[in-house]
Amino acid sequence: MLMQSQPPASPKARFNPRRFIILAALWMTIGAFIGFIVAGANGVAPDSWIPFVVIGFIAASFLFSGVFVASLTRNLKPMLQAGQGGIASRIPQSANGGTSDGGRMLARVGKLEEAGLTVSNFNHMFIFTLTVFPEHGAPYETVIRQFITMGELPNFYTGRFVVFVEDPANPGYGVIDKDPPEDWQQKAAEPPLAYKTQKAEKSYPDKGTGLFGDELNFSARMSPVRLIANLIATLAFLVLGFLAPFALVTGGIETVTTYVQDLPKTITGRDDRNFDKEKLRKAYDRALAYAGNRRIHRMYIYKDYVKLTVENPSQENAYDDVTMRGAVVDSRPDGTSASIKPQETFGVSDTKFATLEQALGDALMHGDKNQLSYIGFRNRSAISTIRINGTSGITIDERKFIVITVGFSSDYGSTSRTYDAATGQFLN
Repeated sequence: MLMQSQPPASPKARFNPRRFIILAALWMTIGAFIGFIVAGANGVAPDSWIPFVVIGFIAASFLFSGVFVASLTRNLKPMLQAGQGGIASRIPQSANGGTSDGGRMLARVGKLEEAGLTVSNFNHMFIFTLTVFPEHGAPYETVIRQFITMGELPNFYTGRFVVFVEDPANPGYGVIDKDPPEDWQQKAAEPPLAYKTQKAEKSYPDKGTGLFGDELNFSARMSPVRLIANLIATLAFLVLGFLAPFALVTGGIETVTTYVQDLPKTITGRDDRNFDKEKLRKAYDRALAYAGNRRIHRMYIYKDYVKLTVENPSQENAYDDVTMRGAVVDSRPDGTSASIKPQETFGVSDTKFATLEQALGDALMHGDKNQLSYIGFRNRSAISTIRINGTSGITIDERKFIVITVGFSSDYGSTSRTYDAATGQFLN
């Protein structure tokens, strides 16, 4: 008689809030990991974040591994208990015609292979293909997954008869009783001769194991609408996780949106970042907003960040070195504060974006845009007059004024161009 495939009963798919939350967290974590890699490679995320990111993702890996193992062992707990003789005697008569002795029946091992999963106590999951012989009913073939140890593996060679316990709630599937009563051990050792060659008349396919240990019911396939909804949800959580590092670093959705819009330029190497006109204005405004009414010793805008040497508001004659990457501000005491003189500083009102933009445009006419390193404001000394006094000698009248410096870097060294911050005139 030809063997007929007997699919398991099709359970109605239900929404599982716990599974949804875990999978959402998993995809967002994967997206965030990728996002931090991209942010770090593009100089958006500061280097000081690297240790925390690494530790965080190691912790997340352990967390999700723990959730996976806990869910797997919980869903496969009946199998583990059966392997220890814990449930075989308590399972009632099988819905498939099993015996009255706890649902036990003989089964012949047709094939077994390792599933590649190991949990506590060195239990290895194996995939068993069994031909089951109910006391009342036709024999059937089924594929199950069960944990056994390497020491128990020799007991399950191909052709060996074992004691099978069918799950009354899931006909056609069950577990191998690894420690059956003595009378069943004798039955397995001396099976009927017909059982050794008899073929199965129907079969139950392998259900597999889901991401968190639950069974995969291939007969209960998702509808196209639900499948599309799941794909959209997965991509949405992946993208949210990817954008999270950029939102965290840059401090807002606006900057994240700008980054996404400029992604094609970034990939092709055409993204000027802070040297783009609009972004230069934002970086300039952000730096001045941070400085407020404090005196500034130096302010340089680089391609990926802004560096400020600004007056410390809580200490007299003290300055801080500030690095601004979007909304992330790293402020540290400046080691040369004692050498900075008040007349060498300037205020927010001493700067103009128009002259900054003018200086950048002129500098790029004389330098390579790809070698542009920074642009910013600093103080410059100039000798305005020299007076000769008969009694005290020569007196030098030195004047301080604000300049814009545009720097270029190359393999052969660094060069710069200097402009008057008030007029935009090229000085040298």
